[in-house]
Parts: sequence; structure tokens; C-alpha cells
Amino acid sequence: MDIAAATAASQTASQRGLSQLTNNFDTFLTLLTTQLRNQDPLKPLDTEKFTEQLVQFASVEQSIQTNQNLEALIALQASSANETALSMIGRVASVESDIAALTGDAARWTYELPEDAAAVSLQVFDARGALVAVLKGGTGAGVHEVNWTGLANNGVKAPQGAYRLVVEAVDAQGAAIAPSISSRGRVDGVAFQNGAPAIEIGGQLFAVDLVSRVDLDI
Repeated sequence: MDIAAATAASQTASQRGLSQLTNNFDTFLTLLTTQLRNQDPLKPLDTEKFTEQLVQFASVEQSIQTNQNLEALIALQASSANETALSMIGRVASVESDIAALTGDAARWTYELPEDAAAVSLQVFDARGALVAVLKGGTGAGVHEVNWTGLANNGVKAPQGAYRLVVEAVDAQGAAIAPSISSRGRVDGVAFQNGAPAIEIGGQLFAVDLVSRVDLDI
């Protein structure tokens, strides 16, 4: 979407409101002129009230024009978000999500520990919530990569699809440590849902605002 299209998209309720206000204002001026021409010289019209109404009309008009400018900015921002999402196609995105797609080679995650852990258990669940695989993870503070090839606990290759990673980490005293988890994968396409772009990785859709990093390759 280019700037011209974004600007055209801002033709919304505020413009209809401005059109209605203009018509009402023209009607008001016509009535005002007619009343002034036919007023009783002994009982002249209260010009202060007319002036007050004119000021109110001007204030409303300014508010509507402000709304128009805001809508144009929102439309341009949406256009920029769409272009950003489209530029990710073919690249590898890191998404703040514990869901990753198992494709031909692997499902990829990263997790970050805020401190050293005594033990870390990585559990992979399928879309039905069934436990598929249990792995050992790195225990040092910082970021760790998880590349699961799809090998299940029973030694069978798991089918392609979406899988969720759960990281259970504890410190030396047995207290739980809460890690942050991200998934990684190549962006296959972009879908637009309710006007908002979402990137597609292995058949899974993720909101653009969940993307934390974009790389040329894995």
C-alpha cells in the first residue's frame, strides 16, 4: 500500500462529519441572513448569541479536521507495518512465542535464563497437548538455542506441524527460574487479518509486533 492509497483510506467518518457540518453551517448562515433582513427594528436580534454559535461551529470544524489528520497518520502507520511485514518474506524471524513449526529439518526455539540454573528440562508438546519429547537444556545464564529434529521419546519421527516448548529451570536451592522463550523460522508469507499483517512460518501465523529479530538465514 502506497502513500496515495493510505491517504485515500482516510476518507472516513470525519469527512462525512465535515460535510454534514458544512451543510448545517450553510443552512445556519441562510437563516441568520433571513432573520437579520426581517428583524423588528424595535427588537433587534441578540448578536452575541449568533456570535457564540459561529464560534462553536468553528470549534467543531477544527476538531473534525484534527481527526482527519490523525486518521491519515494511522493509515500511513498501517501502510508502513504492511510493508515491513512483506519485507520479511524469505528471511528468518525470531518471534516471542513458545510455538514453533516442525518443518523438514527441525523446529527451532531460543530461551534465555536470567541467571544460572542447576537443571533445565525442555519439554515439547504437540498441538493436542501431548508430551512428545523431553530434552536437556543449557544451564548457564543467557540465551540458548534449541533445534529439535522431531525425534520423539519413542524414537519415531514426529509429523510436521506446530509444537510448543516448555522450559522448566530451577536454581541450586530448587527454586523455579522463569525463562523467556522465542521461536525461529523462515517467513513463508504474510496474511492480513482485520487490516493487521501477520507473518506465516511453517503454516503458523504470528503478529508482527511479536517479532524480535530478523536474519537473512538460520
